Amino acid sequence: MSEFRFIVAKAGFLLLFLGLTLVQFLSFPGQFEHMRRTQGISLLIEVALTIVVGLWILCGQVALYCLWQIVESMRRQQFYLVQNLNWIARLLMCFKVASVIPAVLFLMLVPEADDPGFFVMLTIVALFLFSLTATTSLLKDQIASKISK
Repeated sequence: MSEFRFIVAKAGFLLLFLGLTLVQFLSFPGQFEHMRRTQGISLLIEVALTIVVGLWILCGQVALYCLWQIVESMRRQQFYLVQNLNWIARLLMCFKVASVIPAVLFLMLVPEADDPGFFVMLTIVALFLFSLTATTSLLKDQIASKISK
């Protein structure tokens, strides 16, 4: 495979990782503090939202690192090895955890809701994460069956 494609993929992962880190430490905590001041959400909800969304972003960061490792194994033409299957299993675990978080956010925010738009977006994100989880699970099983032969 062309080395350039691997460089582009890894550059994309790196930029996305840096963007998530920026959002994790600067954007969301400030956004929730602003919501508490302007919309009157409680401090408990603010702290809970910060923790839950921080965990969600952490799932994304770990998933990006797993993808980095998987792409590196492709570059080295070592995709069908047990070590790579372990990275795919870790990626699947990140997706599973990330798939649960929209439900947690939904339950936390329904009592505070005054606009259904956020919940529509949250549902779409949850369905997207579920589809990633299901597809990664199928991929993991296919690779495991190829390795075991």
